Amino acid sequence: MNKKSIVKQAGILAIAGIIVRIIGVLYRSPLTAMIGDEGNGYYSTAYNIYAMILLISSYSIPTAISKLVSEKIALKQYANAKKIFKCAILYITVVAGAAAIITFILAPWIVDPGAVFALRILCPTIFLSGLVGVMRGYFQAYNTTLYTSVSQILEQIFNAIVSVGAAYFFIRSIGAGLPKSVSAQLGAGGSALGTGAGVMIALIYLFTMFLSKRSSMTMETGHDHADSTKAIFKAILNIVTPIIIATCVYNLVTVVDMSIFYSIMKFKGLDRITRVSTYGVYAGKYTVLMNVPVALASAMSTASIPAISGAYAKKDIKAVRAAIENAISVSMLVIIPCAVGLAVLSYPIMGVLFPQRETLMLASTTLKIGAIATVFYGISTISNGILQALGMPNIPLKNAVVALIVHVVLLSVLLLGMPHRYLRYSLYMLAIGTTVYAFQMCITNQKALLKIVGFKYKWKRVFVIPTIAALLMGVATYLVYTLLFSLTRRVFLPLMLAIMIAMVVYFGIILFFYKDHPQVLYNIPGFDKIARKVYKK
Repeated sequence: MNKKSIVKQAGILAIAGIIVRIIGVLYRSPLTAMIGDEGNGYYSTAYNIYAMILLISSYSIPTAISKLVSEKIALKQYANAKKIFKCAILYITVVAGAAAIITFILAPWIVDPGAVFALRILCPTIFLSGLVGVMRGYFQAYNTTLYTSVSQILEQIFNAIVSVGAAYFFIRSIGAGLPKSVSAQLGAGGSALGTGAGVMIALIYLFTMFLSKRSSMTMETGHDHADSTKAIFKAILNIVTPIIIATCVYNLVTVVDMSIFYSIMKFKGLDRITRVSTYGVYAGKYTVLMNVPVALASAMSTASIPAISGAYAKKDIKAVRAAIENAISVSMLVIIPCAVGLAVLSYPIMGVLFPQRETLMLASTTLKIGAIATVFYGISTISNGILQALGMPNIPLKNAVVALIVHVVLLSVLLLGMPHRYLRYSLYMLAIGTTVYAFQMCITNQKALLKIVGFKYKWKRVFVIPTIAALLMGVATYLVYTLLFSLTRRVFLPLMLAIMIAMVVYFGIILFFYKDHPQVLYNIPGFDKIARKVYKK
């Protein structure tokens, strides 16, 4: 797959990912107004455990299937590619099914009592998500991200509709007349039900597409040889196991943050409801917004896996380096200005989406402090995926373990050192700790890529130019928003106009700086036409 094809596939995933994140942000606004920060806290607590179980049981399946099947396709072993798919279905049925049952049983012992209801509702989704992962990995191995993208959008749409509807029903019908805390727990359960409904819809769509496209995807013939079922399961386990551990440790920071925060805040005398509500601000507002630009990095990582795996299997190191450079360059062109925009417009963005006055300043300042984490998470997400595509998941695993140890020590010191009267601002420490953790992963993963395939960043093109353009954009955006707000005393319209002007300013500067080396811009579907017209090429 050539560079433009990689970016095109990643572009499809990125657009879907951004749409999904936007839908997620939009529906979280009315949901938060309904269930409150406390309900957000219960849902986030349950979801973090659910996500960790999902990581252990099936999260790595799309990567593993994409890698294994794409390698077989590159070697023209098409029968083995189909056999891998069937074995993966069996693997998920056993592992994810068992994980769902065990989690349901152990729920009262592994989460806050207020989050048990939501976690148990999420349990069947563990199994369904595993099946969805197999289907998406298989499609991606055939260099098509369209079905994955459509399934993600459908999943989030139904998630949003059912989450808000179920939360409203649970609170108004079941929770009528009950204490506020119980209503918050019921609302969190409604939100969890939406997550499961979305995954179910995605599975139905993907299975339908698989049945309709199966014949066209399996018509190839080549020099094939049959691997035994035992050999295929061994290959799946050899890929899945280290990726599971590496991905689990990399994402363990969320559960660790939650556990450390709850424990230290309890030690410092913060009551349970305040602890849950404060964490709900962090997980239900800051984290939701931070993840929007990181969607592009996830898309780039996913789309690059087949090309990198295939090129590395053929020992084409030059093609591997080109794919890595392209993925990171395009991602940084978008993520860096997003980080600056989130920092500069943090208060109006939070004010529009989550207008709860009592936590507005806390949430917006947390976003301002932690916006830079989006850049570091973007780079580390891509580099993790690349190392896994190269068949070396143990490297990001080791890097994540070291980074996590440093993170635990740093976060514990920061939280323990806070005077009691400033505990309200403890979320700032979570944002700082997360930023440092992701930064460590960027550095160590880059050292590994340099050693394995000789990849070096082109610092000026990848980081310096986008950063300069983003900072200039940030100044212009701030001035425009401030001026419009002072004239209208409104937030929404000035915010929308400021964002549109920001995009024009940023990409105008980028076009100017890239006039001597526009290749990266030519590889971006849609924007390549603008670039060629400007440069008259």
